[in-house]
Amino acid sequence: MKRFEWFIAWRYLLSRKRHRFTSFISVMAMVGVAIGVCALIVVIAVMAGFQKELRDRLIGINSHLIVERLGGDFIEYRSVAEKILSLRVKKKGLSGLLARLKGEGEVRAVAVLPCVNLQGLLSSGGGQAGVVIRGVPGKEAQRVFSGLKMRAGSLLDLEDAVPRIILGWRLARSLGVGVGDRVRLILPDGRSTPFGFLPRIKTLEVVGLFETGLYEFDANLGFVPLGLAQHLAGLKQGVSYLEVRLNDPLAASEFAKVLAEKLGFPYWVVDWHRMNANLFSALKLEKAAMFIILTLIILVAAFNIVAALIMLVGEKRADIAVLKSMGVCDRSILRIFMLTGFLLGLAGTVLGVSGGLLLCLLVSRYPIVKLPSDIYYVDRLPVLVEPLDVTIIALSALLLALLATIYPARQAAKLPPAEVLRYG
Repeated sequence: MKRFEWFIAWRYLLSRKRHRFTSFISVMAMVGVAIGVCALIVVIAVMAGFQKELRDRLIGINSHLIVERLGGDFIEYRSVAEKILSLRVKKKGLSGLLARLKGEGEVRAVAVLPCVNLQGLLSSGGGQAGVVIRGVPGKEAQRVFSGLKMRAGSLLDLEDAVPRIILGWRLARSLGVGVGDRVRLILPDGRSTPFGFLPRIKTLEVVGLFETGLYEFDANLGFVPLGLAQHLAGLKQGVSYLEVRLNDPLAASEFAKVLAEKLGFPYWVVDWHRMNANLFSALKLEKAAMFIILTLIILVAAFNIVAALIMLVGEKRADIAVLKSMGVCDRSILRIFMLTGFLLGLAGTVLGVSGGLLLCLLVSRYPIVKLPSDIYYVDRLPVLVEPLDVTIIALSALLLALLATIYPARQAAKLPPAEVLRYG
């Protein structure tokens, strides 16, 4: 790109002698690009924020990995837990390279939690509700369930095999119980008697209430001591599975693959990505759909750039003819008008990126948009600005602006100078 081409493009862009309507169309094109880019950045940042918030809550109450034994009781879980804790996996790819530069290039397990799963019915004087029971040792559970907010009591109360239970706060509310009250756990497996089938019933004391921010867990989950759950499930010294927490949950897939190869059959390893694959795939699809829909705003602004350049070419017919008669080639004329339109798109993109980042900053710091926390689990819009998203949005806007300049610039380059100078 030659210096005089930049000079002429700037003069055409900033010329005060242009017709007012052409100037108005140019400003509207720039504003349209800015609005589209700004809207895209804010919407994508909010969607990314919601996705991160949901992900953090899910892996706060669920483990990063689950290790199960296929067939037979999982009695040797202590030796398997030692193997898991001793495993070190190097991160791969660009993220792994950046992590190694920071001294965080290894993925390792920071906690392994033996767990027994039960399903049953909780009954109290205030009502009945189905429940999923997790039997866990309290000390390890406190390290693994980092996203668990205790409203009352502590997970350490589950250390001994005493008939105790910690309930989700919504479940406790539906049963009409609180800390210190007693509930009856009714299990489906029981025994047959001459009077019919009798389910097993165990009376438990409520020693705590927790909150995860996810309705499914707050309304259906309860924790009991591991020893009590083993007794109720008839597992003796076995467990249902091991829950593993890693130092880097985003590298769970790499760790799970290596761990599965190390343990071999009959163990089965699944990471949180696979456990929630449908949910996060739907979120990614929704994010991509919103990107395409909002890009149409920038596309409309690109048509304004086309209109502005066509009108500019009409105004500068004499200038183009003079430039060609002075020896300026068609390619230079093409580049001049493409550069003029590109600068319009660049100005709109810069304004849009600046405005979008400013709006994201304001929304994240101040409760401009308040949300009902009992429905969305947050009281304000979560915002996560990812540099890659901003870069893709900015480059998309610049690409559309550049494509919009091709037709008007080619028409300018094709103008015959002799006819223009002869007939004006």
